[in-house]
Amino acid sequence: MQRSHIEKAWKPPIWKALVIPPLVLLLLFANTETLMEKEDTRIYKVYCMGDSITYGKGVPEEERAEASYPAVLGKLLGSRYEVVNYGVSGRTLLDIPEKSYRATGYLDIVKLQQPDIIIVMLGSNDSRRGRWDAGKYKEAYLAFVRELQEIESAPDIYIMAPPEAFPREDGNIIHGIRNDIIHDEIGRIVREVAEETGVHMIDLYAVTEDHPEYFYDGVHPNQEGYAIVAQAIYEQLDKKGS
Repeated sequence: MQRSHIEKAWKPPIWKALVIPPLVLLLLFANTETLMEKEDTRIYKVYCMGDSITYGKGVPEEERAEASYPAVLGKLLGSRYEVVNYGVSGRTLLDIPEKSYRATGYLDIVKLQQPDIIIVMLGSNDSRRGRWDAGKYKEAYLAFVRELQEIESAPDIYIMAPPEAFPREDGNIIHGIRNDIIHDEIGRIVREVAEETGVHMIDLYAVTEDHPEYFYDGVHPNQEGYAIVAQAIYEQLDKKGS
């Protein structure tokens, strides 16, 4: 027989048509797995900003690196989190010369370091006699939070109502700190700021209320107190990568 003058269109062997798609899928899967592995190795940055309660005063200095609430929180969160303690003793949210937290420069440092989570607690020192001004405190807190919200990394922000302050045996709370201000005004303002800015609020007053045994001197937690505080914060964090 003579060959047809019309050549049929060439088709690849069936086995080749069957092999090519799985190879493509395999390559796609390998790339996806690589991306997932990279994501799994990411370290999330958590910065804790505040006064001596954040710093860890109340436990021996040689134990602070292990017993402060940021240190305990870091252990709870695990190896994928880097928790940094930016607490400074005696600091206020109010603009008081040589006392305001803003003057430490840590706010600027945090903004440059692009954190994933920020935890703020300032107010116990603001409650002292001769310092407290509810209007200025709220104004300063709103400005502080809004500045943090401008950070390019868009961190999750948690602001905390300070813990209860207890009197010593002489009936006085150290440093002139006023628990009535912390309970009646600071807690309310922290909640209002959270609602108005859309950030998270953690109420450490509720966690420590009626528990003087959590404190070394009525204001600064002891080792047990810091562990309780850290656990309460851990339970409320929107944990990333988990």
